Amino acid sequence: MKHPYKLEFTLDGLPETTNSIGRKHWAVKAKEAKTWKARVGYLARKHGLPKKPIKHAHLTLIRFSAKSPDPDGLVSSFKHVIDGLVEIGVLENDKISNIGMPDYAWEKCGPKKGHIIVIVEERNDTG
Repeated sequence: MKHPYKLEFTLDGLPETTNSIGRKHWAVKAKEAKTWKARVGYLARKHGLPKKPIKHAHLTLIRFSAKSPDPDGLVSSFKHVIDGLVEIGVLENDKISNIGMPDYAWEKCGPKKGHIIVIVEERNDTG
């Protein structure tokens, strides 16, 4: 019996929110994207990639920070993380038809202890 693929890892540090990176130079934004995609790729490889990219998955993304982000900032802060999962071959695509609506959460932590948790669970259905 085939067991569904599951990937879980913690990344130290915090991706920028839309509010904090919004008006910065394009090169700063590109560097931020590249950095987070590379970090996601490294940990995904370390924990084990699926044999082929997952067509249907559920994502749980948790941000631990000292300050509470607004809802759209929370969601947008995970863009490069999700893009990294696609780029490295964990996910086939990041469309709603592939990942639905991820579960996004925020939890308070102490200053300079920010991190995120990423959980990817393969779904054998399309819903």
